[in-house]
Formats: sequence, structure tokens, C-alpha cells
Amino acid sequence: MLVRIARHPYQSPIFKDLFDVERKFDSLLSPFLGETTFLQSRSHPAVDISEGDDESVVSMELPGVGKDNISITLNDGKLTISGERKQTAIPENAKWLRNETTVGEFSRTIALPHQVSVSRVSAEMNDGILKVTLPKAEEARPREVKVR
Repeated sequence: MLVRIARHPYQSPIFKDLFDVERKFDSLLSPFLGETTFLQSRSHPAVDISEGDDESVVSMELPGVGKDNISITLNDGKLTISGERKQTAIPENAKWLRNETTVGEFSRTIALPHQVSVSRVSAEMNDGILKVTLPKAEEARPREVKVR
């Protein structure tokens, strides 16, 4: 039986190596436990997915991540969004009193619920929210069939 002990909700730079070891340990256990461990829930950006008649929209919270630090790929019916959130600089001779921002590389892969018209996919970043619009391929759109 594995028991997880909750720690303080901040990540001190002093304990970075310890948290890196725990993150690697969590990644080894995730196939057995699912993605519910403490560090994984903090290291994966939150995602919302909606589906309409003509398109699906994936929105991801990425505050502090620049457009140049984001990669979006579509492959074999899966959307992968990855990137890196860099550590915020603090003034010289300053120290962290609290550091809750998760930094480092992230990656989320989402199985798409329909075929996508790849040439019409678009992405935009506004106020720290990445919005990826995935238009449905013609064969995936709903159709009305008339009875003869």
C-alpha cells in the first residue's frame, strides 16, 4: 500500500532536487496509480475541452509561458501540447518567502474525439490561456439524412 504525505504547498529552491526525484518516482508509478499523485496534479496545466457540431476547442491554462515556449502537434488522432515554464527572476540579494509556481517542462496528450481537418487547426494565446481550435473533418460532422 502506497501512502502519500502532503507537504507544504510551495516548492523551495533548496528542495528542488528532492522534488525532481519525487517527480521521477511519480512518473514511474503513474501507469499503475493513474495521474493522481501530488506533484503530477501540480505539474500538468489545467485543460478544458469542449465539442460543438463543427469543432472542438482545447483551452489550457499557461500563465507565465511565452508563445515561443509552446509546441503543439497532431499525430494519429492525438493532440500534444508541450512547453516549458521558466523560473521567475527575483531581484539580486532577494530570497523567496513563498514559491508556489510550478516551473519546468510540461506535456499533455489528449485523444481527440473526432477526425480533425488539420489544415484548418488554429491556436491563439490570450491572458495566459492557450486556445486550440480543432475543426472537424467533413466526414466527422453530423449530417441529416433524408428518408426517401
